[in-house]
Parts: sequence; structure tokens; C-alpha cells
Amino acid sequence: MKKILVAAVLLFAGIASTFAGDRERPIAVDKLPAVAQQFLATHFKGLTVAFAVEDPKFIGSEYEVTYTDRTEVDFRSDGEWSSVERKYEAVPASVVPAQIQEYVAKSNFPNQYIRKIERNKYTWEIELSNGLEIKFDRQFNVIGFDD
Repeated sequence: MKKILVAAVLLFAGIASTFAGDRERPIAVDKLPAVAQQFLATHFKGLTVAFAVEDPKFIGSEYEVTYTDRTEVDFRSDGEWSSVERKYEAVPASVVPAQIQEYVAKSNFPNQYIRKIERNKYTWEIELSNGLEIKFDRQFNVIGFDD
């Protein structure tokens, strides 16, 4: 029994190590999931793609698209976006939920814009142009700040 357990652990470790490490590879934008392609065409059609990469995971792949102006868009394996970061401009308003836009507009953040937005299953997080990060729950209630 002990030998079977050791063999199973070694087999699992071998499989896991195959998927570990930096295995990103270039990918053409037209090879991204259709949902990701539509998102890019809708929100970033005036920009030029510098490169796109696929990052294989144990199950599925994640994707990152970088534009020549250093805008970065990350996608989950299903093609849904997980983060958008702009270096020199605001994230398109069409990407930011209205509740977050209203919070930033009504709060004490004059002349600040959202330069990064991330989302996951449980939270949303934004970074303002002054570097302040604000975290929201699924109902868009503020749950934290970080500067």
C-alpha cells in the first residue's frame, strides 16, 4: 500500500511540474476565445496590439493582451476579462460598473480617474490615477483601501 501511495504522489508531482513554470506562449488575437475578441473590439478598437500571450494552466488557459500604449487586458480561460490596466489614460467607462463610477465621482477623489480595474468571483478592485486602491464586494460596497 505504501508503494502505491508513493507512486501516486510521484505521478501527481510529475504531472504538476509539467504544468508549472513560465510556459507563456505568443498567440494571435484571432485565436483568443470569441468573448475576449468581442471585448477587445468593443472597448479598444482604436488601439494597436503589441502582443498577446496564452498562459496554459492545469485546466484551461489564461490570456493577456498588451497594446502599444502599454494597456494590458487579462482574460480568464472562458474568455471573460479579469483585469484592465491603462498606464496613461482612464479605463474605458464602458468597462467600469456604474456603481463604481458613481462612488469615485461622489467621493473625495477630485480629478482622479480609474487606471486599473480587476474583478474576480467575490470582489472588484480599482486603482485610481493617484495610486489609491479601493476594493468592493459583489454588491459594490467598499470593503477596503490601500495606498
